[in-house]
Amino acid sequence: MSNWVDVTSVAKNNSIYNNVKTFEQKSALGKDEFLKILTTQLANQDPSSPLQDKDFIAQMATFSSLEQMTNLNKAFEKFTGNQMSQFAAVIGKEVSWTPDGAVGPVTGVVKGVSSQEGNYFYLVGNEKVPMTKVTEIKQVTTETN
Repeated sequence: MSNWVDVTSVAKNNSIYNNVKTFEQKSALGKDEFLKILTTQLANQDPSSPLQDKDFIAQMATFSSLEQMTNLNKAFEKFTGNQMSQFAAVIGKEVSWTPDGAVGPVTGVVKGVSSQEGNYFYLVGNEKVPMTKVTEIKQVTTETN
């Protein structure tokens, strides 16, 4: 009976580098980290020279601002996600726009919606029409004679 151990698998599974976070992950401080720092500071303060009221209020205000910014970012992310679904409601409808350098408006049926660098476009035929250029949106009508 042999007691051989596969060194390559042991090295991979027991490496100290498995749980190392990247620099970006380490440097991002959120409200949880800020709260831990604040509670550690309060727990380890010098009793003969406690934290001044104004300093404590300033830190709490900073924490409150951080929490509000976090909530605002979440709301913006949710809002931008909703925008795409609102723009998708135009798929199948007829839009009119005036391209740069054109004399009159062009009309076409929206086949899809596209997003690029925060800007939204209607896909009409082979063109990407910026939503800011659209002057009219209407239901497609089929005339029968």
